[in-house]
Amino acid sequence: MDRPSTPENFCVLKVPDTEERAHFFDHYDRRGKGDTLRGIAEQHGIHRNTASKWLKDRKEFGDERRVRKRKAEKQGNKLGRPFKVPLETIESLLDDSQNPYRDAPYFLQARANQIPLSERALRYNLSSRLDAHLYVASYSKDILPANKVYRIQYGEEHKNKPLYGYWDGVWFTDEEHFNPRTSFQKPRILRRRGDPRTKGSNLRTRSEMGKDSRTVHMYAAVNWYYKSALNFYNDDSEMLTPPKPPRKPRKSKYQTEKQYAEEIKEWEAKKPPPLQVVSTGHHMTQEYYTETILPYYCKLVQESRAVDTLGITTWRLQEDNDPSHGTKSQNNIARDYKTANWIDVIIHPPQSPDLNPQEGVWLILNQRMKKRLWWPLPPQKRWDGTKKHLKLLLQECWDTITIQEIRERIMEMKERCEELTRNSGERIRGRKW
Repeated sequence: MDRPSTPENFCVLKVPDTEERAHFFDHYDRRGKGDTLRGIAEQHGIHRNTASKWLKDRKEFGDERRVRKRKAEKQGNKLGRPFKVPLETIESLLDDSQNPYRDAPYFLQARANQIPLSERALRYNLSSRLDAHLYVASYSKDILPANKVYRIQYGEEHKNKPLYGYWDGVWFTDEEHFNPRTSFQKPRILRRRGDPRTKGSNLRTRSEMGKDSRTVHMYAAVNWYYKSALNFYNDDSEMLTPPKPPRKPRKSKYQTEKQYAEEIKEWEAKKPPPLQVVSTGHHMTQEYYTETILPYYCKLVQESRAVDTLGITTWRLQEDNDPSHGTKSQNNIARDYKTANWIDVIIHPPQSPDLNPQEGVWLILNQRMKKRLWWPLPPQKRWDGTKKHLKLLLQECWDTITIQEIRERIMEMKERCEELTRNSGERIRGRKW
């Protein structure tokens, strides 16, 4: 007696799978002269009308293995199981008023908004249905309208300056501090792809870092041909605390105008800059800058002049508008020092770190210091927590920055100046910085 078994099924397939569809197309493409569509369809267990429909779909959608998915997408449908969570609920995650946790990880957003999805499922829903992802949040200070005017003027003046003959003869300078307590994991924000980072609802505020005695203050300069050494200032032995602002001197009836002007100049030099909340609370006066840092910058310019092989007739110095640089007044010791050393200075607009390639070089240094501090590779030694070792690591990372990387940032200056004339002086984000 035969054992009971499922009888063989010779009827046509109700829902042929993708593999059978591919076999049919392969057979149809290699058909002989006597083969008919009906005969080929019967060999694959499908009706002639189904075969004709498959050929029509392939002609419209292409690849036979993806026809069903592409056809469903065109009709606005989804293959497989339907989504658990309504689209309106997913869209509400992009609204600050409905989702106060837009800058939190996925699993926290799901829990806070009572969405019954795992972290992976929520990420898939957002990306596939809204093309939304967690991006690094943008933090930006508004540029004052008056400073936008200066930026536009800078763009108009420099947009036609050539790389060789102008920008290659500029020493870009800047001072920076490195705080080991800085949060390297940048906060993120949930938004759609293509939604501007600087849009009001996508901006976030950032609290200031606490004080850390190991914060390192440094300065350097870069040029198309050279990279200066990385120098440090405000060591523990010479920390400068902001003094009490001195009273502005009054002119005595016994003083001449020249004597009073000299007294005013001395008062300007000793006046501390406006206080800003920085990591360590140490502030540089104009007198300190002129005695400690400016001579080094001037020396770089003078040494470059001595090199005749480059064919550059004028070497220039670019500084930002820090009060210590003496760019905000006509009568001060910093400006007098540069004049006495025949230093040609480029007038740099306020609030314009995006117009100084040295700022882009600092970004490289910070990125490499992040990796060096937290993920050292053998035989590299871990940071021992001291300020002295931190300086050695900064020097090590500075030495890895190449002239080619510096040139890539200087090359953007012409494009950035052109962009300033088009975007009404707004901030610029380029390919490199």
